[in-house]
Amino acid sequence: MPTASFNLNSLKGRLAEHLVKDLFAQNGYNVFSYGLEQIQPTLSKKIRNDNHKTSRALRYMPDFVVQSSNTGDLFYLEVKFRANGCFRFDDKYKDYPYKNAWFVIVSPEKMQCMHYKRLIAGFEIMAETRYHLSKVKWFHLDKEIIAEYEGYARQVFQAYKKE
Repeated sequence: MPTASFNLNSLKGRLAEHLVKDLFAQNGYNVFSYGLEQIQPTLSKKIRNDNHKTSRALRYMPDFVVQSSNTGDLFYLEVKFRANGCFRFDDKYKDYPYKNAWFVIVSPEKMQCMHYKRLIAGFEIMAETRYHLSKVKWFHLDKEIIAEYEGYARQVFQAYKKE
């Protein structure tokens, strides 16, 4: 009997997204699922290889919109799991439509974050860089809660270190 295809990378991404979603909620944010894969997975699969402008814009929708309960500020969040802790923009991001998005990179070691403007300018997140999520002054996240969730990430992703 054939088994259904299973995408381990997709599962790792969903786990990273869930950790970040809960981390922001624990810090008093309203968290709204925004990404196409979360709100309409069927459409996401149908337009996966469609390069029409609208299809690309839909595929690039950030994972979440988060709103601070204290200030009311809204932020786009795109969450990526990277076993090696590295992330940089490549050619597929040249037309990225969400210029105000923050990219949260979850690895087995730590959670780092960088704004679209720095990524498009050529900056990158490496395992040894210090773009720690706690240093993003706009978010006002509790460092202890971040450390707690980084501990969860270590537990969940330990087997995928430096992949």
